[in-house]
Amino acid sequence: MEVERKKKRLERRQQRQQKQLSGSQNEDAKQEDTPSANDKKFAKLLSQNEDELINFVARINTLYQEKLCRPAPFMTFVICGMQSSGKSTIMERFMQSPLNIIQEGTGTRCPLDTTCIHDSSLKEPKCELNGKELDPTKCGQSLSTDEVFLAITEHNRMLANKDMFSTESLNLVYRAKNVQNMRFVDTPGIISNKSTGQDNREDIKRILRDTMKRPNSKLCVLVEPKEFSTNSIIDFCDDTFGGRSQWARNSIVLMTKFDKQLEDARSGSKANNFFKEFHVNELFPYLIITPTLPKEDLAPEELLSERKKLLQSATKNEMERFEDWKIGHERFREICPDDEILHEDVRRRIGFTVAKDEMRNIMLMDTAQRLPEVLRSLREDLTECQNELDKLHEKKRLMDPKEVKLMVGVALHEICKRICDYLDGDLETASKFPESLKDRGT
Repeated sequence: MEVERKKKRLERRQQRQQKQLSGSQNEDAKQEDTPSANDKKFAKLLSQNEDELINFVARINTLYQEKLCRPAPFMTFVICGMQSSGKSTIMERFMQSPLNIIQEGTGTRCPLDTTCIHDSSLKEPKCELNGKELDPTKCGQSLSTDEVFLAITEHNRMLANKDMFSTESLNLVYRAKNVQNMRFVDTPGIISNKSTGQDNREDIKRILRDTMKRPNSKLCVLVEPKEFSTNSIIDFCDDTFGGRSQWARNSIVLMTKFDKQLEDARSGSKANNFFKEFHVNELFPYLIITPTLPKEDLAPEELLSERKKLLQSATKNEMERFEDWKIGHERFREICPDDEILHEDVRRRIGFTVAKDEMRNIMLMDTAQRLPEVLRSLREDLTECQNELDKLHEKKRLMDPKEVKLMVGVALHEICKRICDYLDGDLETASKFPESLKDRGT
């Protein structure tokens, strides 16, 4: 008897455990079917393919900018620098194409929001361009780089003729087989001297502040290859963003045209001393040698051809010159063994490729993390729009004379039926009439 009781208790315990396990599995299944869980699965799947992820990001950004009239939700690098700091060349190296945005001195007059997408199936680059203030005939998909160049140049020339700048961005999606996935916003260059050219400082500050208000923007500052205290862009950013603590730690700093500093920084100690004040102020610049042509007063076709060749060899030439620079440090140490070794924070930030890879990794990691949040926001927007659409459909239906006539006929029929039932002594119907309509004398 005791054995049987133990057996039954064991069976009951196993049944309870099975029910609990089944309930837990059902709960897990329910959680896996929730929109939030599905968003995480989708984000994880997209993150496994970088090209698909950036394609998706480009479509979502276009949806926000064109349809919802909101800033793009994913992270962008906002590029700012002084005039002639090499911004145009940085743009070209990102896109691996001389898609020059500046012509005839008009300069960049509004932000250019650019998404570069790697597409190995393309023989020639393919572009999408749109903008709230852009001529609608210039917008479109599957545009050539020449068409984009003309559209952007004409827009900047129009703003220049009006002597104005705009915070409304042009949005460019650039697809090519030789480009790295990247998102950035180019902004107008800042003049370094009030006495030369138009003083556009306040206009640029307004554009930068407005652009940096976009969700998750990160500043990419182009500093000049000279002492920290003489870099005008640093003072400009301090003034624009309310102090160094507001922008320095969360920025990527590129020191362009560093070839001008190679000779002065010919030993480890000289280089370390040059960067010391930058590091004290928590600015750790990536060193970039800007490729330049011996002369640029060439015919347009020849200039375009030479610049393409220059871009193709830019990375190779840059790394060769940096390698010679580091070898020079080693030779100097053979003469002066006590000389310093180049600081680690400098050595690991050498070359445009290193900077671009770091920016790409930051962007991809942030994009993958933000995907579920963006999808949830879109779903909420969709639900709200669907509810609003249902209301509009109902209002439209009630505005149709035929529909109104039908509804009035049904209402009159129901009223007549209730009156007849009331007069026939139907208590259930009588109770539905308002007190004011009932006969107090009966």
